[in-house]
Amino acid sequence: MELRHLRYFVTIAEEQSFRRAAERLHVSQSPLSRQMNDLEEEMGVELFEPDGRGIKLTAAGKVFAERARSILGSVDAAVEEAKEVAGGRLGTVVLGFEPGATFTGALASLVAAFRRRAPRIGLQLIAMSSAEQWVALRDGTIAFAYGNYAATDDALTCMEMTRDRLGMVLAHDHRLARRTKIRLHDLAGERVILEPRRLYPHLHADIIAAARAQDVSLAVISEVPDLEVLLALVAIGDAVSFLPRRTAALVTPMSSVVWRPVVDLDIKLSDVVTWRVKDADTPVVRALIDSAREVRPLLQHDAGLVASAPSGRRRRRQR
Repeated sequence: MELRHLRYFVTIAEEQSFRRAAERLHVSQSPLSRQMNDLEEEMGVELFEPDGRGIKLTAAGKVFAERARSILGSVDAAVEEAKEVAGGRLGTVVLGFEPGATFTGALASLVAAFRRRAPRIGLQLIAMSSAEQWVALRDGTIAFAYGNYAATDDALTCMEMTRDRLGMVLAHDHRLARRTKIRLHDLAGERVILEPRRLYPHLHADIIAAARAQDVSLAVISEVPDLEVLLALVAIGDAVSFLPRRTAALVTPMSSVVWRPVVDLDIKLSDVVTWRVKDADTPVVRALIDSAREVRPLLQHDAGLVASAPSGRRRRRQR
């Protein structure tokens, strides 16, 4: 039994005439009759019976017609869904993101723009570091990433969304809080909290390297993944830490800490979106890229910066 048998049968049932059904299906009547004879023989039941000059369904035919319509409807729906998915109008896409992206509203802006552009595409978000994002992109676990570092892999390409400066956060009554600018040498003897190396390996390494370049050995006492906990420890004077300027601007008014620039800490954090080169023209990834381009000028305006990275060009990691 094939789908065409079901379509032929349902059409005959609706027309109650082999002749009219043949005309509607654009086939000859004799082959159509043979197809139905074959179907009845395969099933071992009679589906039609004479009714004056036409035909009508038997009791078995009525039951089979109801189920056949349901099957054909499901098949047609499946075909349409497959076309929608292939056309990037339906389905689910997985996006990896740096946890810090949630604090500035950048990720939320990107997600909102994508949902306006592709309302029938489900978006699954997974928190992961930039290094984890690159692995997940290469193996297809995620289709798109929002992170702080640009990949150097030729299989990946990225677009800079905005750029920010790393500075120091410390308690409002800390001995350095009255200064408008701080130097790394001022941290001698200070206890330092960093965000975890496993989540921010490049940032972690850059901070340590910058300090060593100034002959400063940072006394790192803890690695704290939760921003609220980190700020609480800083607020009670237990340690100092480092945060991007925009993130600090959002959280410091509520946490009794202050942000200060560190004049000899030249670390710029670039928010970048990354995707696989070979996926750039797929409908879903294209919608994400277009959404990123839509919100990029707004993010740069809010940051008070103009990023110079060309859209969609492969870039080396930012330092």
